Amino acid sequence: MKRFLSIIILMLTLCVATADAQEKGIASYYGLKAHGRKTYSGERHDAYGYVCAHKKHPMGTKLKVTNQQNGKSVVVKVNDRGPFHKGWIVDLSWQAAKDLGILSQGIAPVVVEVVKGEAKEEKKE
Repeated sequence: MKRFLSIIILMLTLCVATADAQEKGIASYYGLKAHGRKTYSGERHDAYGYVCAHKKHPMGTKLKVTNQQNGKSVVVKVNDRGPFHKGWIVDLSWQAAKDLGILSQGIAPVVVEVVKGEAKEEKKE
């Protein structure tokens, strides 16, 4: 029984450590044409909000995304699944991509971290 509990505790510890780990990869963004489309979570995509798609983080997870080229960062909420392109780790809303300075390039190398707290909810139109 003690061995079983030890294994369970070890597994939970590893899950928590993995969830807080940084991910490095490529970020892309949704074009403005995606505004209003239904996402995996059932919400409508808000191009002017701070939302993103991620393959594995649960819906509602807050992520800090930092552009490795200029150091700019945003906090976004996961509300969709994707991107489904090798090496790409997050699809950002148009506003988040604008704030990170990646609109002209279309993609950028980023670091993604799970954060606690609220994503920026204000909308810039």
